[in-house]
Amino acid sequence: MKNIYAPLFFALLIVGCSDQEEMLSASAEETPTFYGVTPSISPIDTDALFFKDILYGTNERNRLDLFLPDNGPLEGMVILFHGGSFQFGSKEDFYGEELSSILTSVLDKKIGIANAEYSFITEPHSAGVFTSLTDGSEVIDFIKQNSPALEIPNNKLVLAGVSAGAGIAQWNGFREETNTEVKGIVALYAQSTYDINKWETIFPEFNLDSIKEVNSQIKELYNQFYGGEYTAEKAMTLDFLNQIDADDPKLYVYNPVYKDDVINGNTLDLDVLFHSYKHADLLRKKSTEVGLEFSGAYEELPQAFIERILITNQ
Repeated sequence: MKNIYAPLFFALLIVGCSDQEEMLSASAEETPTFYGVTPSISPIDTDALFFKDILYGTNERNRLDLFLPDNGPLEGMVILFHGGSFQFGSKEDFYGEELSSILTSVLDKKIGIANAEYSFITEPHSAGVFTSLTDGSEVIDFIKQNSPALEIPNNKLVLAGVSAGAGIAQWNGFREETNTEVKGIVALYAQSTYDINKWETIFPEFNLDSIKEVNSQIKELYNQFYGGEYTAEKAMTLDFLNQIDADDPKLYVYNPVYKDDVINGNTLDLDVLFHSYKHADLLRKKSTEVGLEFSGAYEELPQAFIERILITNQ
């Protein structure tokens, strides 16, 4: 997904920085802090307090940005995870024009936002995607532990993400160990399972062994993804599709990639492989089978879904 930024808005921020910094400095005794971080200039158009790069763990990328509306008690909190194939991307990706409208809309409804980064599978300390996913668990625990200080109502969390971030949201949202107090999951450009070998049943022309034989880079990334050798035990842990049940948080899924061919000529189309409507169809099919409520762009915008389940409890 392209990130389109609003140059005029950022230009206005640059012009206005000095005055706001002076104001914060002048009222330092009254300025709120969170884990030693004071509010700074927000990267999006909002009156919410913005706390940048709060540490939630011990690894280098264990940082999150926090947005707190100051117009009354919070109605809930959305925890965001960015995309990037577990190899790149950052929390700043959400501040582009395409996604920031979702953030500003929920902030206007007095819903807070925690926007987190996480470890990549290519980092030396990583145990593959398990580290990325459990970093997500740490973010959730961090927000839960600080719910009293942040005045977040009980059972009012939504997990949301794009692509790889959608996987973090789903993996944690469908697991009983991590989905306590989670009311909803927003999965944009999502995958249906991280047992990648099962993708061969989604895309008949996708033969993983053949691709790994001719492409050493994909073979290396495959091994990095699983933190070494693929095993049935690892695959079962990562197959969040089969963890969905009727008691899980409500699901919003949106995959607008409608091409059918995952291989064009000799080229693997990663956008289709990762973001195809077929992944979303599987998630909706499983939700229907177990009686879990789901939604999507055909029914409402993601911000409307978040507002509905957190504010009106529908």
